[in-house]
Amino acid sequence: MTAGAGASAGADASAGMGANAGADGTAGTGMAPTTGGGSCESLPAVTDYKAPGPFNDAKMYTTTGPSNNYTIFRPSSSLGKDGFKHPVVTWGNGILTTPDMYQKLLLHVASHGFVIIGCNDTQAERPCLNAGMEWLVAQNTAAGELQGKLDVSRELALGYSWGGGGAIDVSDRPNIKATISLHGMPPRVTDIWGKLHAPLLLTTSTGDNFVPASMYVTPNYEKTVGQTFYGTLQDQNIGHLYIADKSAGICIGELIAGTFGTCGDAALEQAPTVAWLRYWACGDQGAKNYFYGDDCVLCKSPWGMPQRKKWQ
Repeated sequence: MTAGAGASAGADASAGMGANAGADGTAGTGMAPTTGGGSCESLPAVTDYKAPGPFNDAKMYTTTGPSNNYTIFRPSSSLGKDGFKHPVVTWGNGILTTPDMYQKLLLHVASHGFVIIGCNDTQAERPCLNAGMEWLVAQNTAAGELQGKLDVSRELALGYSWGGGGAIDVSDRPNIKATISLHGMPPRVTDIWGKLHAPLLLTTSTGDNFVPASMYVTPNYEKTVGQTFYGTLQDQNIGHLYIADKSAGICIGELIAGTFGTCGDAALEQAPTVAWLRYWACGDQGAKNYFYGDDCVLCKSPWGMPQRKKWQ
């Protein structure tokens, strides 16, 4: 990240560095109501957010949703286990890619109790993300495997690159509890910043030369008006496309050598993604120390330069 990305985040950010973290800057384990949005009954606690979650039979389902133009990532036989109702996530992928190129990331997230719907368009925008969420919400009352097993009051938006901007664009939905934009582009809805009402996580890496932080992610952070955490991976070898993987075949980074970087599995961003979603959707106290306190997980190597805004 450039020098501008590491600049002071101002009074709101600096004042909030240790807020709500407790005396030692860590959080307890287990599920309990928090400022993050309450508890999800029967969601098992976990101690390792890097490991597969309690719904580790998650699978990918293609050619589904409106016009069969969507892909779903969700638990399989463990869907609704012990009466758990799964929060719902709309996913926006990077430009020129499709959701199946993010299986390692999205199956990992699904294994922690989420049902994710991704638009198959290679330039996912708000209308497609919104239509997918509308369809998914409707399945909770329609005959089928998802009926009665979704918590449609807990919506989440997640996206990467171009889709990271799309995730922000769809976050004006009333039931959105949290948003994540991984290495994200700016949103396209010009007045969206004033409409956001849920916490936002922004991430980048110092090696991302395709969506440089100083040009895209940092300006997004500067425009936020609500509670925001901005984390930076301090590794010049982590390029833009390491979020994607080769599940769908040839990696686009290999087709445009040197521009996007090398395909990977988002290994370093899987756990923070899960932690942010579990904390804000379900009040998972074990996830809190990823973001709260001066010694938070995203405050130390391989992360660095944490910035917070309107932190509570």
